[in-house]
Amino acid sequence: EALKDFNRAIKINSNLDWVLASRGQTYQSMQRYKQALKDFDRAIKLNPGNAWALAGRGETYRLMQRYKQALKDFDCAIEFNPNYAWALMTRGEVYLMLKRYNAALADFNRAIELEPNNDWCLYVRALAYKALKQPEKARSDFAGAVKFAKERSKENFQDWHNTFNLALYYLAVDYAPTAEQLYRYALSQRASLQHIQEAIRDLDDFLTIFPNHIQAQSLRQLLQSALTQ
Repeated sequence: EALKDFNRAIKINSNLDWVLASRGQTYQSMQRYKQALKDFDRAIKLNPGNAWALAGRGETYRLMQRYKQALKDFDCAIEFNPNYAWALMTRGEVYLMLKRYNAALADFNRAIELEPNNDWCLYVRALAYKALKQPEKARSDFAGAVKFAKERSKENFQDWHNTFNLALYYLAVDYAPTAEQLYRYALSQRASLQHIQEAIRDLDDFLTIFPNHIQAQSLRQLLQSALTQ
């Protein structure tokens, strides 16, 4: 439905960079990455200073695991908007995948200065600390991530994105039974395929950093099996 509206808008005026970037983000959410890139390319050509479109294309490259191209776009987006917390956080995630943990920490620290209650940013910073063998700092950030996600779940217990995130946070601190309970609950309540796919990608990223984590491998199989049922 979103695509239909964006297609109509672009047919009326094909030179609106924010509409093209919005359609690109929709394609990205649908995992239609090549079409997303085409729209982001057109949007950026129309407005090279559009930090949001640059970051959107960077995120698409990140999801495609084309990390060098992702970094270039995030660098440009942050140059145009140094206080773009989401771009800083997501560039940090790219650094995590490349095992450049100190660079990741620098971005996460800045993003958390801008958004101190961002549970996902606390979680990914905790991953960097965990990888750097700094367990106390990792535990502190994991605890903060769990706290904020639990508060959000009280407000809306059917926020499946948040539920899957909370499950991942518990998994990261080795509370595997609680994590599995949350994953199974979301699946039993028919969380959308998009949310399940996002949760699998998040587990894939976790396993990129900690490839021998048995519980993460098992829970990934659980989610993957739900896609084929």
